[in-house]
Amino acid sequence: MKKKLLAALLTSALAATAIVGCGGTSNQSSNSGSTQGGSTSTSDSVLGNGDKVKLGVEVYDTTDEQFLAMQKYFDYLASSYDNLEFVYSESLADADAELSFIDSCATQGCNGIIGYYNIAEEAAIDECISQGMYYWGTQSLYDSYADDEHYVGCYNFLSDVADANGDYLGGYYMAMGLGESGVKHVFYCSGGYGMNVPMFVDRYNGFVAGIKAAQEAGYDIQFDESTDVVDGWPDADGFAQNVATMLDGDYDGAAVSFNAAALFQPIETAGKADAIKLATIGEVSDTYSFAIESGEISTVVYDCEEIVFGNCVTLLANAIQGTAVRNEDGTAPMIYTNRWVVTDADTYNKILEFHNAGNYYVTAEDVNKLMGADYTTVNDFYSKLTIESIQ
Repeated sequence: MKKKLLAALLTSALAATAIVGCGGTSNQSSNSGSTQGGSTSTSDSVLGNGDKVKLGVEVYDTTDEQFLAMQKYFDYLASSYDNLEFVYSESLADADAELSFIDSCATQGCNGIIGYYNIAEEAAIDECISQGMYYWGTQSLYDSYADDEHYVGCYNFLSDVADANGDYLGGYYMAMGLGESGVKHVFYCSGGYGMNVPMFVDRYNGFVAGIKAAQEAGYDIQFDESTDVVDGWPDADGFAQNVATMLDGDYDGAAVSFNAAALFQPIETAGKADAIKLATIGEVSDTYSFAIESGEISTVVYDCEEIVFGNCVTLLANAIQGTAVRNEDGTAPMIYTNRWVVTDADTYNKILEFHNAGNYYVTAEDVNKLMGADYTTVNDFYSKLTIESIQ
């Protein structure tokens, strides 16, 4: 049944269009009052049937652009409904920190966890379930938990790339984007790949596959896994020097598996602003605006927050309020969404201006309308939001 549904969705989405993972005030709740996205916030507004929905959000970097954009959307939802609240983690450095945060959420009365980042893998989901909380996310472990009533599902990406989860697909699109932009020699900033963090392992593997696909498509792009990888994060020992060494070489492109803004200053210092093209799994935000206008960034693989991650609120709130969204066989659903691959300044600015004006492609009212809805309704709503449909 799921294969038939996916095939139908793929056909529809690909006809229209041609990647589970991963700031605010940590361990604090968010439920302020404001109005955005055309919603009307009132003192007695409630989501669904009004039962309390308090969700813990696992974060790998509280300064990451994607997290900040997602948090802004969650805070907008919380400001719209009195019974919706979020608690955010600190930057989770290891599995122990993640498990400690989950326990803290249980103590604070959370009834759901958003697995935006999962480093403890099965242990994190098991701990959540043992505390009686619902869990959303971690697509790589879907098969292990799909039958558990406390596992509400995850997102997946519509794609014509075989056997690709969302993170793999992000890496693949970065490689193809650089190939299409004429890059000849690329290095790759791998984030948590060396730590075997699943999302970063998948992004790296997808990038390697994308390089091969770009070469087979006739693009003259080169990448050597033994020499062209910078591991770790911008604040890690040796990272800055390793990037500087790459920038002294003959590279004319770089792919960044996290926030590409970390390379802006090193590139400027090296005098390579006009010589390096960047691809990133990143944001449509003011941070990247000048770089995509100038051509320094050629490809942004963008996960629109309210679509890709925002469906977690729909799935968790429904489960918490007794109207769980499940497949016909009773298993947890995957919500199929589209990654938006942005390669031109006009499209980038159109999305940026829309969000900067306080608008969202999935409003608070939209989420409320999906309370009590079945899988087909929920999945159809999110899967049809393509980069073309929002133009």
